[in-house]
Amino acid sequence: MRFERKRIDLKDGRTCTLRPAEAEDSEAMIECLRTVSSETPFLLRNADEVTFTVEAEEQFLKAESMHPRELMMIAEVDGEISGNCAVLSVGDLRRTYHRCRFAIALKKAFWGLGIASAMMDYAFFLAEEMGYEQMELEVVDGNDRAKSLYERFGFQETGKNHRSLKYDDGSYRDEYRMVKIFSAREGI
Repeated sequence: MRFERKRIDLKDGRTCTLRPAEAEDSEAMIECLRTVSSETPFLLRNADEVTFTVEAEEQFLKAESMHPRELMMIAEVDGEISGNCAVLSVGDLRRTYHRCRFAIALKKAFWGLGIASAMMDYAFFLAEEMGYEQMELEVVDGNDRAKSLYERFGFQETGKNHRSLKYDDGSYRDEYRMVKIFSAREGI
């Protein structure tokens, strides 16, 4: 989905631009994913598992920009991609057409500046514009900072996937399923 750029003032006085990811961002997007994957154990992949090519990322970003009900948003500060978020369709079947999935990642150097909150606000607005009534996500057990943020934005826990992630040291972590309802027609 194409959407308008939005500028926000950060808590440290800098400006951040929220904008659609473009094919030209492919290399920087891959590097951003490698960085965030190395900074936290709460994402699905390790940094060494970010192996897709620039060409593959270009194709993915082109497809996302053309999809009428999906988006990939970049947060850019001083010319650097500081993070991104995605709104992805659960499916095109009538019974799931009202649902979307949400994912967000932000480089640690940009935590606490208001970027994640701004991305979420804008993504929620755009999701409703696309006709979604419900947004879903998973958050890894122990990621209290993210879970608290999601709860502050109206997400409610709906279940738990036990032993959802297995780490290289053999340990496991659970994931919480969370849902945010946009439409007041039905509760969880």
